[in-house]
Amino acid sequence: MSDELDDDLDLDIDIDLDDEDGDGDGDKENGKAKAGKKKKIIIIASVVLLLLIGGGGGAAWFLMGPPSKQKSAELDLGQPVSVDMPVVRTDLKTGACRAPFVKFEFSVQLSSNDVELLNAVQPQVMDSIRTHFRDQERQDLVGKQGTLQLKSDLAAIINNMIRPAQVRGILFKDLLLQ
Repeated sequence: MSDELDDDLDLDIDIDLDDEDGDGDGDKENGKAKAGKKKKIIIIASVVLLLLIGGGGGAAWFLMGPPSKQKSAELDLGQPVSVDMPVVRTDLKTGACRAPFVKFEFSVQLSSNDVELLNAVQPQVMDSIRTHFRDQERQDLVGKQGTLQLKSDLAAIINNMIRPAQVRGILFKDLLLQ
């Protein structure tokens, strides 16, 4: 029974407190006031945004300084030269009686200014290469990946000996893995 009374007493009362004279013009004035406030907020927000962008750009210009001419430095590496190295033949690491071996002949590409440095340390370089490859196994040097690893190891050994000069490339003339 109380549910029936609630349904019957469903009243919509809409009281406009802003409308002082009771003529219904309060809704129109209220909408205009809200629209005016929105426009003011948008204008203020856009002005603040422009000031932030302009201020940030000005601050960056003052911190970094005005654009200056690019300074460039030229480094003369000399013409690349190929230096032939002696043939390397060394046994590879194995547990069997008959050890596999690697035999290769290669050239080192480096700057023409660094040729004398390589020639001065060539005996130490060759000794280091032979010692390094005695610790390698045959399966480590097989295939394309093995050849790339061989070049990388040779470049690292030579770079270590002729520091601060750098090897530009390693070229194989002959490579035999047995």
